[in-house]
Amino acid sequence: MKTPIRAAVSAVALATAVAGCTSSTGGASPPASPLGAVRLVAYDSCDELLAGLRERAARNVGAYGFGGVMPLSPVAARADAAAESKAYSGAPEHSTTNVHEEGVDEPDMVKTDGDRVLTVTDGTLRVIDTATRKVTSSLKLTEGDAPGVPGDLLVSGDRALVLLRGGDIMYKSVDAMPPGDTRYVLVDLAGTPKVLNTVRTGDSYVDARMVGSTVRLVTRGRPAITFPDPGPDATEAERIKQNQDAVRRAPAEAWLPTVEIADATGAARKESVPCERVSHPADYTGTSMLTVHTIDLARGLTDTGTDPIALAADGDIVYGTGRSLYVASNPRWWL
Repeated sequence: MKTPIRAAVSAVALATAVAGCTSSTGGASPPASPLGAVRLVAYDSCDELLAGLRERAARNVGAYGFGGVMPLSPVAARADAAAESKAYSGAPEHSTTNVHEEGVDEPDMVKTDGDRVLTVTDGTLRVIDTATRKVTSSLKLTEGDAPGVPGDLLVSGDRALVLLRGGDIMYKSVDAMPPGDTRYVLVDLAGTPKVLNTVRTGDSYVDARMVGSTVRLVTRGRPAITFPDPGPDATEAERIKQNQDAVRRAPAEAWLPTVEIADATGAARKESVPCERVSHPADYTGTSMLTVHTIDLARGLTDTGTDPIALAADGDIVYGTGRSLYVASNPRWWL
């Protein structure tokens, strides 16, 4: 029996806002339409997952792979937050990141708690004392990397999650540029800053939100399928047929997201998201997989790692409230 995961449909208002905030590249904009009910359903088994993903992906693969338009309606994955939003209690004593929802923090390259300012630039985390305005400590997180690695921060108490993003930060299409060495570094700020854990997913970073000390981190990946080279004389129909055959031979591991977690010593463990933690909407392409990772900065990473859940859908917009996390896909990015 199929069991729905905890999920919520993105409201019509959200879909309309997504369309309204996107500039047109020419021509009339398609009218917004109600989404109706979207129900996310978990796969019963790995066999069912593989059959469904192969079938959908084979329908949508093109002559040159999975590039091009992603015809998905906006959907939203919901995760109950571990802590509720704090009530607004007047003007703060220090400035914070501008956010859309009170009590839902968003990543930023500068954070402050009033006593210290934290910044991340060129892969280096710096702590600045607000009283003396001097850098009290710094921690290099990207040894061997070229300068200019984009990064953001989320901070709770004496813990920081540094989001260091790979090559696709300016690209909405995963095919446009590989994700590079995207990783998420959990840092202990008590005393001299030190790395507690480093998380790598191999997927593209989408966005993150934090409620209380709990971070929901959204990543996006494509199936790891190598398509054949039919030669320069192959017709488009022949290319598509060979690519469809490659999709139908691909194992479940080609779609299942992986998570690698290293501790302070560098010792790492790598795991795949179990089939039973992957869900799908009624309409999906099988060409993209979203993963929602949960990291409680106060507790740190436990035996469950990032406790990931995955969704066979695409998404490039994240919105959070005190109780829900919404991930929406805007097809007009691909036009």
